Amino acid sequence: MAVEVIDEGYFSIKVSKKVGRLGVKRLTAYARFLEINKDAPKKVSKKVIKELADEITAAAWAKFKKKHNLKLQ
Repeated sequence: MAVEVIDEGYFSIKVSKKVGRLGVKRLTAYARFLEINKDAPKKVSKKVIKELADEITAAAWAKFKKKHNLKLQ
């Protein structure tokens, strides 16, 4: 892997083919995450975390039930 500074605020990362498409996809997703959240608060309350976790769980169950054609409540 090689990192090259292009100019102020930007740099380039070169990786070998061994990383593969999935590795590059994960790397760019992580870089996007860092860029989007650069100004986010550093601490989040437990209440907000629980609300988000509950929302994600409900969405995951809904997707699972739809995929498996389940009528559970």
